[in-house]
Amino acid sequence: MSHFLAVTAMGTDRPGIVYELAKLTSACDCDIIDSRVAIFGNEFTLIMLVAGDYSAITRLESELPVQAAQLDLMTIAKRTSRHSAESYTARLVVQFEGEDKRGTMRKITQFLADRELSLAGFSSHADKDDDISGLQQLEVRINLTSKVDLDDLEQSLQALAQQIGLSCNITRMENQVSD
Repeated sequence: MSHFLAVTAMGTDRPGIVYELAKLTSACDCDIIDSRVAIFGNEFTLIMLVAGDYSAITRLESELPVQAAQLDLMTIAKRTSRHSAESYTARLVVQFEGEDKRGTMRKITQFLADRELSLAGFSSHADKDDDISGLQQLEVRINLTSKVDLDDLEQSLQALAQQIGLSCNITRMENQVSD
């Protein structure tokens, strides 16, 4: 029976970090099921889902802090289970763009939370120099069930974008949803 471990690692970006963590994972007889790497400022961040039998996951849990200290990384590891998603019938990919303003992400995420929508992903980027307002780009991927009126949701998203002063491009991906 497979057991799962969600791992987050963060530290100053430099070549070879992913290799060292992948090598440790493999040495503990675990498999990386899913992973994402991002760079924020000069900081490297890795999030990964690891699978293995009970003893392999336990070994990784005990060896990860030692390896993290050697690599000068902060790590968090949490046991989890395989994701069991609802039966989604569609996904919307919503791209917002416009002047960077404080509170934009809060307003978009509040809109989603108020409607109890399931996020498949969220990414944002703002080009900002000191106190000068720059360009902000956000992409929201929303998983939808058959209970959601797609036309109504798209109109509401366009209205939200207009209210917060952003352009909005929506791509509908019906019957193409996977985790």
